[in-house]
Amino acid sequence: MKIGLVSFHTCPMADLGGKDAGGMNVYLLNLAAKLDSLGHTVYVFTRSHQHSEDSDIPLGVRSKLVHINAGSAESPKEELINLVFEFSRNIQIYMENVDLFFDILHSHYWLSGLVGDLLSKSWQIPHVITFHTLAKTKLRALTVGDEHTSRSASEYKLMCSSDKILVLTQKEAQDINQLYGSFGNKISVVPPGVDLEMFYQSDKNSAKDKLSIPQGSNTILFVGRIDPIKGLDVLVKALSMISLVGERETILYIVGGNDDDNEYYQSIKSLVAEMGLDDKVIFTGSIPHDALALYYSAADVFVLPSHYESLGFVVIEAMACGTPVVASRVGGIPSVVEHGSTGYLIPWRCPEAFASQIEVLLKNKDLHRFMSKEAIKKAYSLSWDASSEKAANLYSKVISGWINTQAI
Repeated sequence: MKIGLVSFHTCPMADLGGKDAGGMNVYLLNLAAKLDSLGHTVYVFTRSHQHSEDSDIPLGVRSKLVHINAGSAESPKEELINLVFEFSRNIQIYMENVDLFFDILHSHYWLSGLVGDLLSKSWQIPHVITFHTLAKTKLRALTVGDEHTSRSASEYKLMCSSDKILVLTQKEAQDINQLYGSFGNKISVVPPGVDLEMFYQSDKNSAKDKLSIPQGSNTILFVGRIDPIKGLDVLVKALSMISLVGERETILYIVGGNDDDNEYYQSIKSLVAEMGLDDKVIFTGSIPHDALALYYSAADVFVLPSHYESLGFVVIEAMACGTPVVASRVGGIPSVVEHGSTGYLIPWRCPEAFASQIEVLLKNKDLHRFMSKEAIKKAYSLSWDASSEKAANLYSKVISGWINTQAI
């Protein structure tokens, strides 16, 4: 098959933890690489930006990431909707120049869906969409939101016009049916995987030494964007409630973008100072994806206090490295974190509960060892090979169904 993947608003090669760069980026790169290894040709289209020095970047034997010009590299996300037609037209021009035709398009996020909808109609091919996050679930989780006013309406239209809605968890399928209307058989669940060649358990003391983390400390880790929906204020408040454990201080490492223009980042820094935690909270900034495994292995507990997550790829990566997880019981997180086995699921916005369960894991070494082993088992059950094969089979069925429909 010849497959086009669309990622309009974020480049899969962008530094993780920065603005709009997270699990979706990881998903796209792994999916493209694995589909290529199965013999398929995959082109991933994304907008040119500050990272895109090379127009085409190989992603395998047959596949590549293609940067397409559309507007300024500095165009803010809220203005990208005005660039949909330009981006779509430039993809068409690129495809005419390389003389290639796709069998199917798979768009990622609603803005990409607008592009995929235009292109699929122009090229007369089927269109699959994965939203990764939904306006109505995000706005339900936040007390305030900056979502484009037409986003949820656009999502609904894309659900209706697409040939298949691919979701990563059963919870996402339930959210779509409950919040947008019943789409029944149009929705298919294809769980993602984890890169086990990149993420695996290594010696904790050695990892701490390499990262210059004090051996005599308890280490809590957060990885992700510094964004209100990630709930970092809850984690900082929880840290202030954790007492000395075995006379060892507890240090929180926050791995993610720390843009000085980010108001939420500044508010978190202010909260840290206000609570007298400056010496207990380390902001690392964004780091390369392949460097994360060292942080996961060095951590005693991985914490994700998000108000909403469609899945939480960082949770699976941490578990693959043998690090127990304490996370909010929201979105797709319960599909990978088994409460009391691979970690703990906590009511969202509840710093007291987070502090309590983090302390339990730090104090009980036998429990920690048990959860570490169970976390690895769970992560190893999530294979990118299986996920990509399931996605490829789904594409084939969609193409066959589309061809049969056109023949009627």
